[in-house]
Amino acid sequence: MQNNPATQAAESYFGAMIDAVQPWVPRIAQLFSAPIPPTRREVDAEVEELAAAVLTREGSQLVGAGFVAAPGVLQDARWHMAWWQGAKAERLLSDGEDAAGEAYARREWFVRPLEHGVAHLTGPYVDFLCTDEYTVTVTMPVVVAGRNVGVVGADVLAATLERGLGASLRDIAPSAALLNSHGRVIVSADPLVAAGTLMSEEAGSRIQAEFLGLSVVIPAG
Repeated sequence: MQNNPATQAAESYFGAMIDAVQPWVPRIAQLFSAPIPPTRREVDAEVEELAAAVLTREGSQLVGAGFVAAPGVLQDARWHMAWWQGAKAERLLSDGEDAAGEAYARREWFVRPLEHGVAHLTGPYVDFLCTDEYTVTVTMPVVVAGRNVGVVGADVLAATLERGLGASLRDIAPSAALLNSHGRVIVSADPLVAAGTLMSEEAGSRIQAEFLGLSVVIPAG
């Protein structure tokens, strides 16, 4: 990663999100290592403790965290999302487990880490399953004996990222923007450039970061 305040700040910010949930991986993997698959209640009991610890921690900027099971790995359900939200760590409740499962099974935050076996950043996107706001999600796979059993992850609101990373972008240029791996704006120093805006390769000079596919672009003109 090139040495500049914006890429360093992004690496620190999203690295901290990964660090918050990475220790969960072996604990959740242990549940799926037994001959008999775990139940939803067993998964929830383990994940609730983990999620509450990171969401209620002083200074936490996360808006959600949890574990999403791969289809067919649980004893008593085809799908399951063990996810908690907010400073009070309240459980996310789904209207219909099957409908929610079909929805999350197609989401980038679920598919990409399982396909590539590494942490992945998704967004910003409108999170209709959880926050109903522009959200960025970091997820990483949980693998047991070569089998994908699900992903752990954490959410942060795009508005929170603007406060946390905006100053570092303005240190580079008043129009500098942090982009995701698809070239969409995560945060921009320019208030007229909205989160989610797609910037072309020709938009300006680009500083590539070797972390989650992030880059910083300074638009021409």
